[in-house]
Amino acid sequence: MTTEQRVALVQGQLEAYNARDIEKFCSFYHADVTAYRLGQDVPFMVGMEAFRKSYGEKFKNTPDLHCTLKSRIVLSGKVLDEESVVPSGSHVVAIYDFKDGLIKDIWFVY
Repeated sequence: MTTEQRVALVQGQLEAYNARDIEKFCSFYHADVTAYRLGQDVPFMVGMEAFRKSYGEKFKNTPDLHCTLKSRIVLSGKVLDEESVVPSGSHVVAIYDFKDGLIKDIWFVY
């Protein structure tokens, strides 16, 4: 994958997140998507079914959900986004890794 392809995937999922479009959002992710909190060895979300359920509920229950990109770094085949999420007020860094042309793993730093 090229850097441009990786950035396009991450940007596309961000736009779908802000539109709260669960189908489009999930289309950027690998069927075996895995989400971690940085520093923890055990993922908190594994597989598309859990991913779709978690984000689908968030999109449905939070009509004013919005993520603002603060900065983006592309390094060693990974994309790192610094984000601010409302209404929760979360300040997070999401680290994206890729497989088979999709986002496969995500690490979150809160």
